Amino acid sequence: MSFKNIIDEREKGKIRFAKSQVEKAYYLGEFKENVIAALHKDQLEEDSVYAEIIDAMKGKDAVLIKMRRDVSLKKLKPYIDEAEKLGVKYQLVDGISYKGDVALVVVSEKAMENSDENLVIRDMDQDFIDAGLDEELSKARGKKICKSCFKKVEEKLPQYKESYKKMSIVDKLLGHKCPACGKK
Repeated sequence: MSFKNIIDEREKGKIRFAKSQVEKAYYLGEFKENVIAALHKDQLEEDSVYAEIIDAMKGKDAVLIKMRRDVSLKKLKPYIDEAEKLGVKYQLVDGISYKGDVALVVVSEKAMENSDENLVIRDMDQDFIDAGLDEELSKARGKKICKSCFKKVEEKLPQYKESYKKMSIVDKLLGHKCPACGKK
């Protein structure tokens, strides 16, 4: 091996090390290879519980869930409760060395084959936008919506239909408005 090749290998090693440290800072102190799934802070704060995270926690490889401390405990509680039920450890973390907006990671004890994957779960709102529906409809999950909005969800995104309730005539008479479109 020539002197140039030795230097090239040494430089490649430094680059790999730097890259792994950046990834570790991004994934709340975990190497990317050990991360099963992740969520951004805005996903945790804006949306309801992500079934994909619960499914990842149920997987045989899941040993730990790490969550950023600067996210409201109210938003983290469903994940903490599920972790306790499943016997998965959980940890609230904070640190100035963490970079990016990842706020929750499900961690495996062993390295996964995920180096080319984007481990952050797709935002629920994006499903609504891609289906041609208003983002406000996505934000109204768990609430009563008008018949028209319910029909849109039922037709375009039937997998989310269970996340809504139809407004009743009584709701309309009491002056309740649809949180998605504003109609009575």
